[in-house]
Amino acid sequence: MTVETARNSNVIVVDRGKPKIRGGQGMLAGLDVVIRHFGKAFTKKLESPSESSGMFTVQYPEERLAMPEAFRNFPILLYEDKTGQELCTSCFQCERICPPQVIHMTQASDPATGKPVPAVAEFMIEYDACMSCGLCAEVCPFDAIKMDHEFELSTAEHSGMTVDKVGLNRPISYYETLAPSMWAEVRDGALKKLQGNTKRRSGTIGIAPHMAGKLKPAAPAAAARPAAGRRPRRWPRSARICPTTSARAWRPSARPTPPDRAARRPPLPRPPPPPSRTFPPPLRTRPPLPRLSRREPPPRPAVSPSAPTTCSAACRPTPRWPRKSSIG
Repeated sequence: MTVETARNSNVIVVDRGKPKIRGGQGMLAGLDVVIRHFGKAFTKKLESPSESSGMFTVQYPEERLAMPEAFRNFPILLYEDKTGQELCTSCFQCERICPPQVIHMTQASDPATGKPVPAVAEFMIEYDACMSCGLCAEVCPFDAIKMDHEFELSTAEHSGMTVDKVGLNRPISYYETLAPSMWAEVRDGALKKLQGNTKRRSGTIGIAPHMAGKLKPAAPAAAARPAAGRRPRRWPRSARICPTTSARAWRPSARPTPPDRAARRPPLPRPPPPPSRTFPPPLRTRPPLPRLSRREPPPRPAVSPSAPTTCSAACRPTPRWPRKSSIG
């Protein structure tokens, strides 16, 4: 069917296809889509998100969907698998940025000196109030805190949702299986920073609690065997064996070494001491200056008590006459 419409002397042609009888055919077309999807829900299973019909439910918990790498539930702490050293240095960045303030930590200190060490002594997170925002994992400069994919944490005890460092520690290999590409981006930088922080730790400081007993003590440096590709130390020909101590001693060479050459040089003559100078005696040995005597006031004439108390004109005060005014 074609409809022609005149607007401002222009003709617009609208083609609506073949004419159809409007007798409930739209409702039947909709039911046809529902019936086809309903039938495929029992026979076909969705294999890709682009498919729009089929069974898309999962029989949980027997069947589980693969979690994306960026999925975040609750934070965890990482430590190295071989050495057990924790990546956390107790920098307090995650504690400051946490919106609900559910992260609490204490920095470790050296027991010998009492100085702070880049390691965490106590770490605690309140899972019951955590909002899983992931800000702590983003702000951590050492990549020590990451977001776990474990979400089955239902419990009847409220106190069990406050997790300490023992429950938070996970090996690096655990997180590498959850997010291999995300860990590959920061792996080299995180391990390089860990090596620098490990040098400042002593004893079992910074080691995961459940890994402290499993690690073997490191062998002393003196007992270490030489590498396979390194040649053993060879004594020079000038070395001889001492008959008394059975130890090798260095035979003096014909050519003197620089220290020996300096020892054989004649000593330089020392400069003569400077002539003695005479200085004036100190102030303490000088004779004291004569002490000036205080001038005594002249004696006053004695006045008898019976004499009249008269005063001469010289000792009377000069009268102050009023100044003449220029007015009047």
